[in-house]
This record gives sequence, structure tokens and C-alpha cells, in this order.
Amino acid sequence: MKKVTTFGYSDKGGRQENEDSGGIYVYEDRIIGVVADGLGGQGDGGIASDTAVRELAKCGTQGKMPESQEVREAFGKANRAILTRQQNRFHMKTTAVYLCIQKERAIWAHIGDSRLYHLYGGEIRHITCDHSVPQLAVLMGEIQRRDIPAHPQRSHLTKALGCEEVKPDIHEPILLEPGRHIFLLCTDGFWEYMDEEELASSAEKANSAEEWIVSLRGNIQSLFCPDHDNNTAMAIFLEI
Repeated sequence: MKKVTTFGYSDKGGRQENEDSGGIYVYEDRIIGVVADGLGGQGDGGIASDTAVRELAKCGTQGKMPESQEVREAFGKANRAILTRQQNRFHMKTTAVYLCIQKERAIWAHIGDSRLYHLYGGEIRHITCDHSVPQLAVLMGEIQRRDIPAHPQRSHLTKALGCEEVKPDIHEPILLEPGRHIFLLCTDGFWEYMDEEELASSAEKANSAEEWIVSLRGNIQSLFCPDHDNNTAMAIFLEI
């Protein structure tokens, strides 16, 4: 990795509590990013998302970049940690999206509808597939991805941490080609306001992760309704 810039923020939006959590952790030869969106109300979701971030951020900190099985086990550990803290009737849960980059390789995984975007060469190369009812409608050809935010069952998830059984989607490690790669990890309170063409074009114009996120955040703030959701975004720019 020749050059790396990172930037992230998390905001409670129009809600009383911020139940999102996230972080980017830069080491000598690797970068780990995690974002989670808590579910449960009364702050319980915040406990779940914070637990997920703390547990998942441990995956890949030592030795070689984690392979799929190690990432799967990390999600299992995070889930068990959340289950032990479910102390009331709200049964707190959380989405989670995880990324590890080591040198020229990257692996990521997610559960729920927090997303990862990977951009390269002016295009969006990868987007995680939401575990939600409207995403199923997309897969069945009933709606398009851009229609998800307006779907009547927009907030209905099919998977999350905090359940008895968890099966995250894990993208097999990829080799990063020479050039600039951009990764965005974000909650639905951020991506539901994003136009994907604008996402790609603005990334090409930005010189750093901070410049890009500040620009995107400024663009979407005018679209927020008074009680808009918590919103969190973490970006990584790196040259290979």
C-alpha cells in the first residue's frame, strides 16, 4: 500500500440515541474497518453495535490476513457476546459490515443491511447484498436496488447479529489491482440517500477519504427528514 487516507463519522440524526457504531484501525501492513447499526430501542441497539464492532475489530489483527473461516468465527464470537447481553424484552440486535485489507488483498463480510462499497477505476466494483425484505424483492426482479429506500418493508431484516443462528455473507479474498481503491462502509441511514452514480463520480474527484465523506454528507443533509435515522460512514482510500 503506497498511500492511505481514512475518515469516518457517526451521527444520531434526528433520533434521541445514536445506536450506530464504527471504527477504522490502521496497522503497519493492514487496515480493518467495521460498521454496525444497532436495533432494539432505548439504547440497547447501541450496546449491540458497540459489542459487534469491538469483537469484529479483533479479527485479522495478528498474523496473516484472515480467511473466510476465521471471519465466520469472528461473527460467531460477536453474536455470542451480544446474546449474553440481551437482558430485557427488546432483545437487542445489530447489523455489521467488516473489512480487512492486508497489502494487496482484501476480504469483507456483512450481516443485515449495513453496506460495503468497493470502487475502482471510476466504477463501483462491489456492493454487499442487504439481508432485507426489499432486497429479496430486488433479487426476484420486482423492484430495482434504487427502489429499496421507499419500500414499505424497508426496515424488515432477514438476518442480524443477536439471533440464535447467524450466517454472514463472506466475500472471498480478492487481489487488488494497481491503482486507487476506495472502500465505503456505512449504515442504511447514510446509503439510503445516496445516488450510486454520484457516489462514483464524487469519489473520482476527491483527493482523500475525508474530502469525499464531507462532500457526500453535505449532499445528503438537505434530504434528511426531521426524525431521520442515525447515519454512519467510514471510508478508506488506498493506492496499490
